[in-house]
This record gives sequence, C-alpha cells and structure tokens, in this order.
Amino acid sequence: MHAIKLVFLNCVIIYEGRHVNHLKNIYHNRSPASYFHSLSFKTGNATYSDGLIQNCPNLLAGTARLLEISWLLMNDIDVEKAKEVPQGARFLFMDLCSVDFKTCLGAPVPPGNIPLAKTHLPYHILKEHAKRDTKIIVGFRNPKDNLVSMYHFYRIGIALNKFTGTFDEFFALFKDKHLIYGDILDHNVGWWGIRDRPNTMYVNYEDLNEDPVKEVRRIAEFLGKEVSDEDITKIVKWVTFGNMKDQKSTNYDEAGFLDSKISPYMRKGTVGDWKNYLNEEQSKYIDEQYEKTCGPVGLEYRFEL
Repeated sequence: MHAIKLVFLNCVIIYEGRHVNHLKNIYHNRSPASYFHSLSFKTGNATYSDGLIQNCPNLLAGTARLLEISWLLMNDIDVEKAKEVPQGARFLFMDLCSVDFKTCLGAPVPPGNIPLAKTHLPYHILKEHAKRDTKIIVGFRNPKDNLVSMYHFYRIGIALNKFTGTFDEFFALFKDKHLIYGDILDHNVGWWGIRDRPNTMYVNYEDLNEDPVKEVRRIAEFLGKEVSDEDITKIVKWVTFGNMKDQKSTNYDEAGFLDSKISPYMRKGTVGDWKNYLNEEQSKYIDEQYEKTCGPVGLEYRFEL
C-alpha cells in the first residue's frame, strides 16, 4: 500500500477502500482532486434536515459573509446573538465531519435538525447529497482574487503548515493543481453544473460588494423570508467588511487554526487586488484557462468593478 500524503483536513476519507486521516503534510506531488475521484458523502444516516441551507463557495470566496447573511435571515436578524456566538458554532462545517455526519471535528453532532451548513468540497463529492431538497447557495469569486486570498490563507493556516513561499511559488502550485480542494476553475464549473437544479442560487462576490442591498434581498427571496427595507439595511450594515473584521464572532482570528500574527483572516475584502500580485504572464494564464474551462458552459466572472 502506497503512502497517501494528503487527504482532506480532518475529514475521514474513504480512498480505495481504506480509511485514511490527514493532519500532516499538505504539499504533495499529486492533485487533491485525484484522491477525491470516487468519494461521496453518505447521507442515509445524516442528522440534518432536508431544510438545510448549504453554502458552497470555493475557499476564500466570501463564505463568512454568505453564512452571516443566511443566518441572520433565518434568525430574525438577531445581530446581538450573531455578536455573542462565534460563527463557527452557528453552522455545520461539512468538510470536517465524518462521512456519516455523526461527528464533526471529533465531537458528536447534536441530534435534531441542523438548518445551516457550509462546505468547500467539489460537487462530485456531494452530488448524492445534492439530490435532496436542500437549498444550496453557491458563492463564486473571480479566480484571480480568489487565488490571492488563498495565498494569504495558506500563509496563516496552521493545518496548511503556514506556507512560507513567494506568490510565484504558490502560483506554481496552482498551475500544477496542487492546491487544497483542487483547481479553482474546475471546482466552480462543477457547482455551476447544477444551475438548473431547483433550490439552487448563485451569488457572486463582486456583485455582493457592488450592490449588497440587491444581493441580500435576492438571498432573502431565495430563502422565502419576508424582510423590510429596515431589515435589509441592518443586515448590510452588519456584514460590511469593516464590521465583520472587528467582530470576534466573525473574523476567526481567535479560532485557533490561523496565525493572525502573520496576516489577519479578514484582510482586504476588495475586488481587483490581484493586480498587485499577478504578473502579465500569470494573468494571461488564468485568462486562457478561464476561456477553456468556463467559457464553454457560460460561467462568467468580473475581474474588476
């Protein structure tokens, strides 16, 4: 049996009939996607309900903001509770659960309905789960900004061994498809493939930055929540980048798995920061991959506002 250097964070993965755990070396000579080829989560004994709201952005594509908006809409815009209870305690992080959803981060998942969950997993792993009547919100971010945010997350991620290489070295990992969760574009195309599925919504990071009132209202309608203009204003104010960065409940700096001394989890929250990192050749490479991967299926991004 050959050694497998990477599986997926703390999640137990079934690979070639064997159970394997990962907490060590995140860098390897094969793509994570190759290890996930035939994996799918079991859903028969899951403890969540069919009314689950599932947020499925790629890593560093505005997950925290989408979760906060969804949670507030489902909890009577209770900003005080959102301030008191850490975001991580208000949803199920599917990626860190056992394959039967009975434990998460090694702790038992409480019985009863779990209304809100997040995942960064590729669609093919969760396609059986997606057959349920779950409402799924998919968050997209343009791959250039997404990659820059991932670079900084790698730098502070303790489970990721706090990457110390340059951005150019990180870009090489991206080109070789060696990043966690696999290729950004492949990931997004996978989730884009369910766009005709009922109860599926897409929210673009750039649109949410440009017109948060419009996007929050769209999310409210998708979740079947009647909200007033005052409610929308309250939510938009709460999920501003500055506020979420200041709130201990949402910025994850004290969560224990990030080294915020290197860089804060909430870093900039802008569109177009990629121009400060990608050189002309790197930008052109992503453009070419974008046209090849996303163009044929009509998946479009906005790279600046």
